[in-house]
Amino acid sequence: MQHYFGTIADSHAIIDGKQLHHLVDVRRTRIGEKIEVSDGTEAYLCQVESLNPLSIVVLSKVEQKRELDIDLTIAFGVLKGDHNDLIVLKGTELGVGKFIPFTSSRTVVIPESNDKRLLRLRKKAEEGANQCRRDIVPEVTDYMKLEDVLALPYDYRFFAYESMAGGEDLISVAKDVEKRSRVLVLVGPEGGFSHEEARLALDYDFTFVGLGRRILRAETAALYCATILGAYSEVN
Repeated sequence: MQHYFGTIADSHAIIDGKQLHHLVDVRRTRIGEKIEVSDGTEAYLCQVESLNPLSIVVLSKVEQKRELDIDLTIAFGVLKGDHNDLIVLKGTELGVGKFIPFTSSRTVVIPESNDKRLLRLRKKAEEGANQCRRDIVPEVTDYMKLEDVLALPYDYRFFAYESMAGGEDLISVAKDVEKRSRVLVLVGPEGGFSHEEARLALDYDFTFVGLGRRILRAETAALYCATILGAYSEVN
């Protein structure tokens, strides 16, 4: 069943823009076809009643739970190439609610504010949300500086640092994260964080965590964090 994002009003679903183009021109939907439409908070089972004009009637609310029991934010150092796309697309599928791309001392490519890559990341979030039938499209914020990310208030704040490998692992602390809490995880760019940045994170009272026994690539590290925290959220 196809999944779309739109608005719900008077027992009807309203879809526009690229979502509408995909429904009518790409999928070539037929009268009587059932689809899902999310209004950004909840999903609804709908049926296409007519095509010209387009009318989509709401049948019922989808009761299946799809979002994590925590509000998970992944802040990641901006990477080269399309690795940022991978973090957002797959992170969306894993249940991440917000992505914060940031720059730090070891960022290789410094992006301009609101560049085309940022727009592409937001499209990846929407693409992933449709594919895995999320109730929401995760937010991709504007680029931030590491210092500003460190100052953000969250219930739990984890700092992934390669020097912690073999020490306290994210797995060992993830089980204690309470449901309905706001969780922030910081993952560095290529080359990780500098010692100065790590000390700054300590000043902001972040919890340092290792990510297993091996040193992971930056994009793998971000998805590892999403997987571990998401899994504990859903099974505990």
